[in-house]
Amino acid sequence: MAGIADGEPVPARNRPALVLGGGGAFGLVQAAYVHAAYEAGFRPSLVVGTSVGSLNGAWVALHPDGTDELLRIWLGLDRLRVVNLNPLRLARRVLRQSLSICTNDIVPRLVREHLAGRAFADLKLPLGVVATNLSLGCKHIFRDGPLGNAILASTAIPGVFEPVEFDDALFVDGCLTAPVDMATALDMGATEILAIDLTPAHPGGRPKNALGVLRQSFAILTHATTDAMESCISQQLPVRVMRPDLSKSSPWRLDDSAGAIAHNLGLAHRALASALDADGHVIPTTSAGPIPPPEAMPVPALARDRFFHRQSKSESAA
Repeated sequence: MAGIADGEPVPARNRPALVLGGGGAFGLVQAAYVHAAYEAGFRPSLVVGTSVGSLNGAWVALHPDGTDELLRIWLGLDRLRVVNLNPLRLARRVLRQSLSICTNDIVPRLVREHLAGRAFADLKLPLGVVATNLSLGCKHIFRDGPLGNAILASTAIPGVFEPVEFDDALFVDGCLTAPVDMATALDMGATEILAIDLTPAHPGGRPKNALGVLRQSFAILTHATTDAMESCISQQLPVRVMRPDLSKSSPWRLDDSAGAIAHNLGLAHRALASALDADGHVIPTTSAGPIPPPEAMPVPALARDRFFHRQSKSESAA
């Protein structure tokens, strides 16, 4: 190769990876962080998505410069209920021994409206969609075929939505086996990783009921899995895991998309200021030092409001 002396190693091509975790309606928060990362100069060469992260990830992989439009899609979901529990319908499902308590209406609609007929072959960036093979009890990575099928499998919350069947196997939500799948990004050739984890912070305290015990236990398990993966992979390449403040959001519903996007864009710009360098590359945790708490940093209102300024102009033109 010209310009490289004999025997000198050829530099590896930089391949930043965007890894998007699962979290239901927290996907809006994730979309805001993705947009803020793009504004900070981050450009992924590959994407890995779990559950709602597969929806956001598929959009990014299909439209690598379309994070504005991704936010507008979430703006259009101003009133959203991930789960609608109708007592009569629930009773009928229980009596029929159904494999779920609800119908997954939202994800199929989003796939029809924004990813209809698309396949992995249509993507501009490599994408790994993380699901769980319920029949074999293991992680499964979709890398080819129709995008819609993979996303439906990745978002099939166990017990809540019906498992998705392919090739005589049942698939459910990828959060069971890899809520923030940095290992797959490494397998796909990542040289640096920016991950967005949508696992709520551990609530602490004593749970009040059995549901509280399950919720806290699942949070502990998810955090432990992601922390262990981050610790291992950060020994090999630069990794930063963004953990948004989810205390003002719900994984099950959206009530004010515009307000949530504005709030989270501000938080995202502050957090990413210490996670990405001036060129948009990931700063390794060891060299970045501790991240100041959000209240210690001013909100970059100009950067946060830029999207809404563009949005209002486009609405006026329409």
